Amino acid sequence: MDRAQDDPAPGAEAFGDPQKIISWNANGLAVQLRNNWSLIKQFLENEDPDVLCLQEVRLPAAGPKGCKRGDGQKRSRGEAKYDSAQEKADWDLVQRTLVATFAKMYSFHWSLADWKYAGTLMMIRRSLRPSCITYTCSTFGMDHAAHFDPANRKWHPEGRIICASFATFDLLATYSPNNGSDPESFARRAAWDKALNEAVVQRNRPLLWIGDLNVAAERIDVTHPDWFAQQCYQGEPADMRGQPGFTEGERRRFKELLVTGRLVDAYRRLHPSDDVPPAAGPYFTWRGHPPVHQTVAKYHGKGMRIDYALVAEEMLARLEACDILGQGADRNGFLGSDHCPLRCTLQKESSAGSPPSIAVVEQPSTLSSQVDSESPAPVTVLD
Repeated sequence: MDRAQDDPAPGAEAFGDPQKIISWNANGLAVQLRNNWSLIKQFLENEDPDVLCLQEVRLPAAGPKGCKRGDGQKRSRGEAKYDSAQEKADWDLVQRTLVATFAKMYSFHWSLADWKYAGTLMMIRRSLRPSCITYTCSTFGMDHAAHFDPANRKWHPEGRIICASFATFDLLATYSPNNGSDPESFARRAAWDKALNEAVVQRNRPLLWIGDLNVAAERIDVTHPDWFAQQCYQGEPADMRGQPGFTEGERRRFKELLVTGRLVDAYRRLHPSDDVPPAAGPYFTWRGHPPVHQTVAKYHGKGMRIDYALVAEEMLARLEACDILGQGADRNGFLGSDHCPLRCTLQKESSAGSPPSIAVVEQPSTLSSQVDSESPAPVTVLD
């Protein structure tokens, strides 16, 4: 299946732009719905976003009966697998909670991996109508199997990308792979960054990029920078040493993407800082797990800002707010996940004036993507 059920037909005309966009890494959607549905429902009803972008939904894609991870068989990545008892229980839970409650207000666009891993969802208010929705980036080649599905080249094989083309800009939602602590993981992340960098150069529309980008750009984006630099891999090459997401190599590539893409880190633009902010405050989107069956948990009390809204420089006049919606070592506002929601608010194009008048720490632009020649409309990140 090359299009998901709710996707616009080829050649459709876009109508309207979202103003309030929320991103949240759910760290397992079925788990959170099972344990925290009332909190999630209340949060969505109170926030009432135009678009909700979820990462790490961890629902396997539908495929041929008996299909296994990495078997090369074509998947229907816009649909969830419904074979085993657990798969049926998880999908039934999603249907009777999130879908049953919000299907009248939102269209649902899934991008899922072969197994219970990664995966993303974009919920779009039905009064908005994107001209096109795509699920990979055409700059991904066959140089790394984790980013290329030969059975269906229109989808990222791990469900990490959804891009919707609205009236005046493209909304790209991604779940970037973790850098890991071994050469194979380093290569996978480097291939991702390379492809996105190439796509950024080719973008031809304004872009808002949102999601879990799995990198903390500066020392001020982690609670304990010196501590994080000493964690995990400490071998060669030296620029891969440290906590995944906080290595020199990842941070360097991210800054290059910002410059190449002519985009701006929306949160840091509106909340400039020269020093590491207080660890207890709403400044970090990921928080370490508190102790469960032990007296001390290594990452408890520590945090990283690895979820972003990256806004095209030409859209800065429309940037109204960007807020981290959780805080503290106890993960207040995290809705059960290890990530809290991030909210980005834009003005309507007609009411956009000058960029926010605030003191700003000098910093580079941000990210974006590209369109495949087979796509029905000119979009930024497509295949």
